[in-house]
Amino acid sequence: MADQRFALSRAFWFKVASVAGVYLLLQALILLVTGVGWQKFWVLQLVENFQYWDAVHYATLAVNPVCGAFYLLWPALVRQIAAPVDVATAMSAMILGSELIFLGSLPLALFTFERIVRNRSLALLAFVLYALGPNAIFYAIGYTESLFSFLSLLFLLSLYTAEQLDFSEDQSKGRLLVLYGTIFGLSVGLNLLRPALLQSWFAIAFSLTTLLLLRRLSPSTARDTRADRVITLTLLIGTGSAFGYALYGLFCWNTVGNFWGPFQAQVEWGRALAFRPWLLLLPRSLLMDLHALYAPALIFLTLGWLLFAGYCQRQQMTLRLPRQPWLYLFLVHPLVFSGMMVVLSKFAKQWTTAISIRSPEKVLSELGSFTVLYAIAFSGVHSIINFLVNSGYLYSTARHYFGSPYAFIGIGAVLAALAVPQLNRLAWVMAAVGLIWLGDQWLHYGTGQWLG
Repeated sequence: MADQRFALSRAFWFKVASVAGVYLLLQALILLVTGVGWQKFWVLQLVENFQYWDAVHYATLAVNPVCGAFYLLWPALVRQIAAPVDVATAMSAMILGSELIFLGSLPLALFTFERIVRNRSLALLAFVLYALGPNAIFYAIGYTESLFSFLSLLFLLSLYTAEQLDFSEDQSKGRLLVLYGTIFGLSVGLNLLRPALLQSWFAIAFSLTTLLLLRRLSPSTARDTRADRVITLTLLIGTGSAFGYALYGLFCWNTVGNFWGPFQAQVEWGRALAFRPWLLLLPRSLLMDLHALYAPALIFLTLGWLLFAGYCQRQQMTLRLPRQPWLYLFLVHPLVFSGMMVVLSKFAKQWTTAISIRSPEKVLSELGSFTVLYAIAFSGVHSIINFLVNSGYLYSTARHYFGSPYAFIGIGAVLAALAVPQLNRLAWVMAAVGLIWLGDQWLHYGTGQWLG
């Protein structure tokens, strides 16, 4: 038993060290190639007439906090720790700080994925997608993503532990109270870092509704989680999120006389409620923004498909995938790929392979966790908001969806529940593509091009 634990521990740290090493090596090589990028990042000197995008706004807030679209917790921490005298020194502190937070949180990330996904190979896949995907660049360039992800990992781990905690031991009640306090505090902190209030409330409503449907289909499809505990968790998250925004809202009220100042700032930037269906075809931004729109839609549709199949009491389901590997090239545009698969499944089945999936009841039993459902909804609603409230572009959709651990908890959990080896292999291929794309992102950073 001791030897087995040692082997698992050694394998765990090998995975963390390998991912961190690949990230740093790719980062250093690309920035060295660009020359200016090396000076911009590693020498920690601001390069004149060079793009730092949103990081400049946070650096400015670290020197002069004001009410606006950007939230104040990250700049406040930099101000307290680094005491910057100007925007340049604040920027240097943010770049260095964000990278250190990201690298330091990698063990927590893998541990959290392993606990919640409950499948080590797919937890590793989720970990690689999270840490070596194209949006992992935002963890190291002075944005809030690294700190937000670190707190989110603590939040998800605390949420899952509280959900699964067994009351058979007397000390469990004390541990549960500590976890409740942690969940509330982290909910407050996350809502002081960036807009998360509406997303949190949507995720709560979605999770409760889905759990209710699962229990009505069959009590055995939802994991053995006490209903009163789930209600307590939702109240803690909901009130913590509201309290977190209220602190910033009161700051805005005292400084500019508008409690909803951050939302007003977004409107002034051109973000407004509008239905623009052409964005489903052309994002008018980076291609990864289109993928960030369809990835959560696919997960939501998968859940709906499973719930419908469970309602119809189907004992077996069939998934059709391309028979020829080259057909996966159409995934460049997810809508085109989906349309192609519909046509092939109807009129050219010989081009597809039928794959049997476990019964909906078994799959849903793996997904019937409040934590997993919350992660799916919290990440997915960002893409919905970006689609419905935009300025004519899908700017930053990929960063908001793929730039935090929530999406990868959902992806890993769904793959583990479906248990389809072909999908797992496809996900690993996409992880390899994501690594190449991350290199391209660092090239963009080093040459002052748009990152998303």
